[in-house]
Amino acid sequence: MIINAKTTVVVLLVIGVAFYWGLSVARTFALSIAQENHDANVALDMTEEAKRAKKERDADAAASAAFAKVEPLLPANILKSTTATPQTQPQPQTVSSAPSSGNISIELEGQWQAKSPAEEA
Repeated sequence: MIINAKTTVVVLLVIGVAFYWGLSVARTFALSIAQENHDANVALDMTEEAKRAKKERDADAAASAAFAKVEPLLPANILKSTTATPQTQPQPQTVSSAPSSGNISIELEGQWQAKSPAEEA
C-alpha cells in the first residue's frame, strides 16, 4: 500500500465522518435516556402531589367533622366573632417633610401632624 497525501486525506476524512456519526448516535441515545428520566421524575412528582393533596383533603374533612361536633357546644357570641369579617380602619393622613429637615411625624388624636424639633423643646 502506498502512503501519500491523497490516501492520508481520504483516511482522515473517513475517520472524521465516522467520528461525527458516532457522536450523533451517542448524543441521540443520551437524549432519549434524559427524556425517559425526566418523564419518570414528572410521574413521581405527580404521584407525590396527588398523595399530598389527598392527605390535605382528608385533614380538612377531619377538621370540619371535628368542628361540626364542637360547634353546638360553643356560645353564640364566639361563633359570631369567628365568622364576622374584620372591619378596616381608614389610614391616617401623613404630613411630613424630607428626613434631612429634622421634622418628626407624630400622631395626635388619631391624625398625623408634622412637628419640628424646636416645637418639641
